[in-house]
Amino acid sequence: MDWVEALLRKSCDRTLTKEEVLHSLFHMIEINENTMHQIQSDKRDFGPELEELKQTEIRDLDFHLKYYRSLVNYINSVHENKIFENQH
Repeated sequence: MDWVEALLRKSCDRTLTKEEVLHSLFHMIEINENTMHQIQSDKRDFGPELEELKQTEIRDLDFHLKYYRSLVNYINSVHENKIFENQH
């Protein structure tokens, strides 16, 4: 995940801290979870074509949630000193 470290370095250059990057990811997770909950709790019957679209949307949201969570885990594992050391 070299590109993630590069992104973190650029974030540091622009004064974003590791915590700010994580905060942004947590916000995206929250938005995706809320959207997923709204879609899953909507019990209206729109017919088979729209049901298929609904399931596709749920799969997409699930993918994004896993992606954002894996980024959070990875970023949490990177020590902030390492980010600054790699800049020089």
